[in-house]
Amino acid sequence: MTKSIKDISHKAIDTLSDGVFSIALTLLGIDVVALVPKLTHSGDVLGSLIEHLPTFLAFFLGFVVLFSWWYSYHVSGQYVVGTNVQIVWIHGFTMLWVALMPFAVAMLAETLNTDDRKWGILFFTICLFGQYWTTILVSIPGMIAKGNLDVTWTDDFPLDSKALKKYLVIMNSVFAFIGIITAIISMIYPWVALGICGLVILNSINPVGSMARMIRQSVKTK
Repeated sequence: MTKSIKDISHKAIDTLSDGVFSIALTLLGIDVVALVPKLTHSGDVLGSLIEHLPTFLAFFLGFVVLFSWWYSYHVSGQYVVGTNVQIVWIHGFTMLWVALMPFAVAMLAETLNTDDRKWGILFFTICLFGQYWTTILVSIPGMIAKGNLDVTWTDDFPLDSKALKKYLVIMNSVFAFIGIITAIISMIYPWVALGICGLVILNSINPVGSMARMIRQSVKTK
């Protein structure tokens, strides 16, 4: 029997991801806390709060994005036993976008009330959709090489693995395309682009429901 080197456990990825998510979520609040001196010394706390609403809006959007990503990450991750090089790097690049989200949120907060809002919305759009782009890019070498990139799932995993692969390819491609279009729109109609981002964020807040839809799709594609 030929023995092979096992890839890392998914628990190792979980440990790193939880740390990255925790730091990113904490960094989101820095701009909000930094407003306290401005608010308290403004002479008009309520008026100053209204003036800085973009900062609170950006914080809220960033928090919902990161927390929904963390939620989704662990909903699927609880069923993974073994990994492969492709899965490890897909998760790695996902952490890249998690780490960049505080930057995008800060840019959004600073530019939303200015004529440069298109740049803040563009950076936020890139960070929101970036994981779909990198997932596709990381998957290409594996598809070309046709290596063994199967994931080991727990016995209670409710999806058909082959049908799941097809569904994920379609889903990632659709969202990657939406991301490109939204980035282009952000340069012309930034508020429309931000609205599209909002709809995508709403779509991501219930990963359990999303997995239930995957089950229905996997049944249809068997």
